[in-house]
Amino acid sequence: MTEEIGSAEKKSDADLDHALSSALRTAPLHPETLARVRAAVENEWRAAAAVERPSSRSRRWLWTSLAATIAVGALALGWFARPGGTAASFGSISRLNSGDIDVRFAMVRHHSLQAGSPVRVGDILTAEGPALISLVGGGTLRITAATVVDVMGANEIRLERGMIYVDKPLAASGNLRVLTRAGTVEHVGTAFEILSNDQQVRVRVREGRIRLRSTSGDVMADAGTELLATPDGKVAQHSINTYGGDWIWVAALAPEYEIEGHPLLDFLQWVSRELGRPVKFADEHARDVAEHTILHGTVRGRAPLDALANVLTTTTLVYEMRGETIWVQSSP
Repeated sequence: MTEEIGSAEKKSDADLDHALSSALRTAPLHPETLARVRAAVENEWRAAAAVERPSSRSRRWLWTSLAATIAVGALALGWFARPGGTAASFGSISRLNSGDIDVRFAMVRHHSLQAGSPVRVGDILTAEGPALISLVGGGTLRITAATVVDVMGANEIRLERGMIYVDKPLAASGNLRVLTRAGTVEHVGTAFEILSNDQQVRVRVREGRIRLRSTSGDVMADAGTELLATPDGKVAQHSINTYGGDWIWVAALAPEYEIEGHPLLDFLQWVSRELGRPVKFADEHARDVAEHTILHGTVRGRAPLDALANVLTTTTLVYEMRGETIWVQSSP
């Protein structure tokens, strides 16, 4: 009887060695990562060894389960890894208005991101302050303080809580999917905001169109529409403004615009998108000036509205806000 148990143990150990070797062969791991995996396995083994000695069948089941868990973990690491052990890129941090971003990757990476740091698939981001992320395929993702985002793929994220703003022009590659507790928001084009808390998910479309897929079906929403969705599948729609105080935080995180060598008209169109207000010209002369004036210098570090005021002082044009419109005219 003792010999049979010993033989079974040896066979189980051999099976375990084979399972571990096969699992860990899926992708090359960084030495530090491998050390963490080994430590986790050892802790599990010690915990298992501390309990009452199980039967031969139970022991085989225990080793098989442990091997399967390790295999799944190794495959999960390999899923996000490219050759060489580098996770696929999602984007990079372009700006942090305050604080930094805490990032976790499974159990093997935990540190803070700074401006210029890469964001990779598998990262779970917790923002201590507002942040701007430039996406690999083009466009930006803006997030508020205390927001938690799980980067699940090159074009897929999960908003655990907080508020984000997606600006992904039609020319950018790939449509971004945002998973929320009330359903999945699919980017059709091009700019929208999502707020998620314990009570509801709010989606505001500023430009273009989105699709919300929930348990109650699909809902399309165009620019100027707000959706209020609850986890039970209920969705309500309202009309909203695409400009004003609710969007100030978005403009504060606008990507830098390099004015050097660009026509004034291009700059005005950038300001228009960031403020959610159309630009209108009072006369043809004002439009002609905007089309043919080439800008020089820089407005780096300035919010769109401040940049607009600064740039127009160097031209023969002036502006004023008329309702939702940025009204541009020749100076008197």
